[in-house]
Order: sequence, then C-alpha cells, then structure tokens
Amino acid sequence: MAIRINGCGSQSARVLRREAVAIVTGGSVGAGRAIARGLASWNWAIVVVYLEHQHAAEATVADILAAKGNIVAVRADLGDDLDVQRLFAESTAAFGGVDVVVHATTDSSSLLYEQAARNVRRQGAIVSVAPAEPVAPEVVRRLGERDIGVGTTAPEGVLAFLDMWRQHVC
Repeated sequence: MAIRINGCGSQSARVLRREAVAIVTGGSVGAGRAIARGLASWNWAIVVVYLEHQHAAEATVADILAAKGNIVAVRADLGDDLDVQRLFAESTAAFGGVDVVVHATTDSSSLLYEQAARNVRRQGAIVSVAPAEPVAPEVVRRLGERDIGVGTTAPEGVLAFLDMWRQHVC
C-alpha cells in the first residue's frame, strides 16, 4: 500500500474526521460496493458513482439507507469533464462538500483527480484501487498545496488507508 498522510494526528483531528463525505466510483458493484458500505458504517455520507449499473446503484442506496446511512447515487462518465464537474457539484449540493474520493474502478482517473484537486476539502484524501494514470504536474501541485493525501492500495486496503487518514489529518 502506497500512502502519504498529512496532519498531526491529534485527538481533536480524530473527532473532526469521524464523519466525512466520500465519493466512491464503482460503488454500486463488487469491491466498490463493499467499500461504500464500510464507509457508511463509519457514519460517513456516501456518493456512489455509476455509469451502467443503475439497478445495482439503486440497490446499494437502498441497502445503506436501510442501515440508517446517508447516501446518494450519481450517474457520471469519468471520461467526460462536464459529468465529473457535475458529480462534484451534486455531491456538494447533497452533503455540503467532499472530503474523500475512492476510485474503485479501472475507468480513467485524470479528470477525477483534476476535479478533486479543485473540490475536495483541504486535507482530504484520494485513494485508488488500481494504479492511477499519470497525474498532470499542475494537478499534483494543487493537491499538494491543499494537503490532499493521495494513495493506491488493493480494494481490501482502502478502509485501512482511510482509517489512518482520519486519525492523522488536522
């Protein structure tokens, strides 16, 4: 697991990040769904992103709502800049902002990272379950300026990555 965590790990940081807002691409099926359910169990608000599996997305939403979770589903093509912009706009409208992006698909990540650099709250996190495409130097600079942690891990390592993040961010 590759990981870069920013922050100081104070007790107050743990309290501040107990609840967060996470976008989970591919969150309606397979590992993405398991990740979305795990984050919802932490009382995080979840935005499940799907493109082709609307019924699966609806089932994931129903499942998490039945467990008293906070979730919405957004259909977005991660290869379309306007769709990715709309994804962040709808996420912010639903939950007031975005703290974390979990990229749980093999779809293109360049536009997702670009919009995350603009829209994820300071000291947020991005974690990909597949090796990410090279990120443009300007996007890397913006992520660094905003202290957004970036990592890559296997699907089963995402919750551990984000647990470390939520315990160390200030």
